[in-house]
Amino acid sequence: MAGIDNAGIVIAVAIVAIALGAAASLGASQDAGPSIPIPKPTVQEKEVEETPKSEKVVEKPVEETVEVEEEPMMEEETVGPQTHSVEIPVGTSVPGCENTDSCYLPANITINAGDTVEWPNIDTAAHTVTSGSPAEGPSGVFDSSLLMASATFAFTFEDAGEYDYFCMVHPWMIGSVSVN
Repeated sequence: MAGIDNAGIVIAVAIVAIALGAAASLGASQDAGPSIPIPKPTVQEKEVEETPKSEKVVEKPVEETVEVEEEPMMEEETVGPQTHSVEIPVGTSVPGCENTDSCYLPANITINAGDTVEWPNIDTAAHTVTSGSPAEGPSGVFDSSLLMASATFAFTFEDAGEYDYFCMVHPWMIGSVSVN
């Protein structure tokens, strides 16, 4: 047993010695790298001949002032109608997404009047995007009809208001659009 302990100590000491040697070698190679001298400001001396005494005047370099032109603040441009995307993600044909508000992503969106919302169906199952609610049924504002996998439905909201919608095939899937 003592032989094993001594061998372990010797190996540990060898590892530490190698690590210290490597660290010293790396430190020396860093210190030996190229050095870049940093220029220091100089003070110029000159003789002034006008005075009877021989005085030396020390002139300091004049610091330059750089003026930066400020750009005039531009007024915020009015942006025209925009298109927003609400995905129908994979797996929403099975109940459970309603527990995390992830049946439509995002489940609730706020837009401006004149904007368009598009619903790409990323899922492999067919869905609908139908205005209204599962409890009250369709409201008749918009309806995608059956939206197959990889298809997209889009609707432009012209009037301000709150628009709830759901999937008629999977009634646990609900979402809303708030229009300013």
